[in-house]
Amino acid sequence: MSTPSARRLALDILRRTLDHKQDLQAAVDEVLNQVQAGPDKGLATELAYGYLRMRGRIDFLLSQLLKNPVQTSPIMKRILGVAMYELLFLSRIPDYATLDWAVTLVRDRLGQTMGKVANGVLRSLLRLGLSVRFEEYYQTKTAGHDQFLSAWYSCPQWLARMWLNSYGKEHTQAFLQATLSAPPLGVRINRAHAQAATLRKNLQPLQQDSSNWGFALTQWPEFLQHAVAEGAATRQSLAAQKIMHSLGVEHWPSPVLDACAGRGGKTYLMSEQGKNVWASDVNVFRLRQLKAEGARLGFDIPAFRSQGQGPYPLRQTPRTIFLDVPCSGLGVLSRRPDIKWKRTAADCAGLVKLQEEILQAAADLLTSGGCLVYVTCTLNPEENEKQIERFANVHPEFSRLRQSQSEPAEGLGEFFYGAVLRKK
Repeated sequence: MSTPSARRLALDILRRTLDHKQDLQAAVDEVLNQVQAGPDKGLATELAYGYLRMRGRIDFLLSQLLKNPVQTSPIMKRILGVAMYELLFLSRIPDYATLDWAVTLVRDRLGQTMGKVANGVLRSLLRLGLSVRFEEYYQTKTAGHDQFLSAWYSCPQWLARMWLNSYGKEHTQAFLQATLSAPPLGVRINRAHAQAATLRKNLQPLQQDSSNWGFALTQWPEFLQHAVAEGAATRQSLAAQKIMHSLGVEHWPSPVLDACAGRGGKTYLMSEQGKNVWASDVNVFRLRQLKAEGARLGFDIPAFRSQGQGPYPLRQTPRTIFLDVPCSGLGVLSRRPDIKWKRTAADCAGLVKLQEEILQAAADLLTSGGCLVYVTCTLNPEENEKQIERFANVHPEFSRLRQSQSEPAEGLGEFFYGAVLRKK
């Protein structure tokens, strides 16, 4: 049985994420690190992630059930939203228990009258029965295909329109479907570690999918915890690993400058391939995490603080510049569902400009024969293939060698884009 404290923890996570713009996983860690181990932590995490994945559908239902949804308190709507997620998606919690905590919390925070309103809304949802669990209900209640997609697949309407215009109906629905459930767990084996071959053999029977030294798993076995602690493995999305291999990472000439390295996920994938890598990032905290990751894995790479747009304090010119650029993140909504409620179309336009500046700095630094590798974790042609097309038109000295895009048929729930160019 669930307890009210789990719901309060979930609401605290959502407050930090939606009101204060904290990254979802950071908010989960910050809130739950203060709580003793137990079922509350698991339920709070499920409620926070689940509500954010399904918020669009829940908000649509609220607009149908509330008399004045625009004037209703945001606190009330969030409490009702979490309760509706329980009623619609968590069958193990009795309906009466959900109504009890939600109505009590609304009454405590907003008064007796609002408590009665909350009770009425949740009971009205229950009276709708199974109909709200099927897409036909939303088709009959919406005007236009983009509004239907927004309600049923739980996304902002601007995003549904953008994907429809860019990818067509079939691909858009496949991309949106992928956002509604958590992606498989990803792991990368450190091939430089003494236990690499044994670990690879032990993971093969558990795999959902694999690529080289990477695996997608439906569960995280206990022996992997030890492997990560010992530097034999790293948590990393298999989709992220696959984009690197599809771009021919093993063929990129060294040394490689990873100019937007972040915490080093792809940095050390390249190091494990035997590449001589230098890493830079604008964020000092991320660089500290990158160095700690290197110590865990057994690599000591040069790392320095620099903007992606440069200048880079280098004594030697890299042969490859790897740009895992800041992007809108629309390809990883299954793992980071908070992004779709924070990002706007205007944000995407601003990121396109930043990416252009980063590409320009890389173009200026590379010498003849050098490679430029560009990667995003988004689904937006303006940041992906059109960005590279514009760059190639402005820089005829670069030729495109490879281009790759994750596909829904891969079943990994995350989508990356990448391109490799060579300077003539």
